Amino acid sequence: MTYSTIAMLLFKLKLQLTQNNIPPTSNFSLTGPFRDCYQALQAGHSTSGMYLLKADGSERPTQAWCEHGLDNGGWTVIQRRRDGSVNFFRNWEGYKKGFGNIDNEYWLGLENIYNLARQGDYRLMVELEDWVGKKVYAEYSSFRLESESEFYRLRLGTYQGNAGNSLISHNGKPFTTLDRDKDAFSGNACWWYNACGQTNLNGVWYSGGVYRSRFQDGIFWADYGGGFYSLKAVRMMIRPID
Repeated sequence: MTYSTIAMLLFKLKLQLTQNNIPPTSNFSLTGPFRDCYQALQAGHSTSGMYLLKADGSERPTQAWCEHGLDNGGWTVIQRRRDGSVNFFRNWEGYKKGFGNIDNEYWLGLENIYNLARQGDYRLMVELEDWVGKKVYAEYSSFRLESESEFYRLRLGTYQGNAGNSLISHNGKPFTTLDRDKDAFSGNACWWYNACGQTNLNGVWYSGGVYRSRFQDGIFWADYGGGFYSLKAVRMMIRPID
């Protein structure tokens, strides 16, 4: 059994103990939970990987991937796509709670993201990778969600980067899913929509890039590749503003 496998088993055990209000034994090696990945970094944990987080005001801790190898570290990964192994066509409850595999493809959960981002001032980094291995990014100076009663409406600051500002057309829009369609067009789902949009990173993972479909339903960023080019890998990450 490898070290990473042992660490993962211990991590899952601690999560189970915490959720059941059972204190871990004194020789339990993992620390946390942390309020976000930036706090984990400040505590001396500079290796990227799975960490136990519990945002202020949240009812229970959750697992998340912390990215410490990018831009000085401390990034909490709230969404990741890379191989199509996880179905992102989910209902409201699924997107609220989160789903997937933390060490691969996953969605952290709207309620978790909401609680994380309301702890202070956060910024958003979106990393995109195409099918020739080129990576580009879009960064937003501020990021937060409204509460569930407002359908987790998206709030973004100013843009910088080299991917193009595709997400700005979704700013101020409510989140929509299969069973709670809050946009103006029934063909959209599982993203912040209003009739149409310039990106959907929760779309279908199409292999190879260019795809054929009646709708722009791939993992697309219109300013980078267009609406019918499905990206190979994407990550959405947040971190407190310095």
